[in-house]
Amino acid sequence: MKRIAIGLAVLLSGVAAPAAAMTFMKVEHVCPIGGERFSAEEMGSGTAFGHFLDGRLHGAIQSPWPLVSCPGNGFVIYKDDYSADEIKRLTAVVESDDYQRMRGHETSYWMLARLFEAVDAPLRDRAGVLQRATWQASPGQYPRYVQAASAAVAQQCPDARAAADQDEAWLYCQMLLGEWERRLSRFDAARTRFERLQPLPGRLLAGPDHEHARRQYIAEIAQQLQLIADRSAVNTMAVDANAPPPAKETAAGPVSREAAEAMARVAADAAAAAADAAAASDADSPSAKR
Repeated sequence: MKRIAIGLAVLLSGVAAPAAAMTFMKVEHVCPIGGERFSAEEMGSGTAFGHFLDGRLHGAIQSPWPLVSCPGNGFVIYKDDYSADEIKRLTAVVESDDYQRMRGHETSYWMLARLFEAVDAPLRDRAGVLQRATWQASPGQYPRYVQAASAAVAQQCPDARAAADQDEAWLYCQMLLGEWERRLSRFDAARTRFERLQPLPGRLLAGPDHEHARRQYIAEIAQQLQLIADRSAVNTMAVDANAPPPAKETAAGPVSREAAEAMARVAADAAAAAADAAAASDADSPSAKR
């Protein structure tokens, strides 16, 4: 079983070389806590066609990636090998009344976050697990899960980080904090955050190598501000700023593929020019010069 990738930065890179469809396979396990043997039907691959504004993938895929739990004690298996010290710490948690009470009431990623606390996992990994727990949450669980996830994520990307230390990872988790503010109907806080972030993609993702990512961040910030203006707290698919434009018809008939590609290039150049202008404006602003 391959280790589950859980860090916040995983979503920054998108889905690399997705499979053609969602597939499943039967996997034999030995529970690391207690040695119970069992088999489980697991997802082997999947295809993502897009993502929601909170990072959850959309498509022929289960998102978050399903975790396997030992049937007897409920231990959530998250990697292949554990040290003796990890087994000792994890056993104490799994055998506790608190952990056993969570079974059937909390999600698998929420329980994994509890295990990560026990082994002092890096904060980055714990934040990623809690983010994924929010994707599984019921309406009743959601505010509590978001509160825990926000606290962990905020430590990774403090609002007051110096401009020189800001990067794409910081921008991504700032946007995640804004998404959770919107989803909890904290519209004023979300609006303030996204208005502050609006000029940053042009500065943090400058140059042709970051063109696609820059467009996507700009489009998602604009989408968030519109949702906030509409006072919408619903879970929403992110706009795809890099999708090819649909074929259009003119008075002379359908536009050719070559013409459509040419129009797409013109639109891309215009978006990049707008982002570069925003970056230049940001660099010339009084706050940037202080």
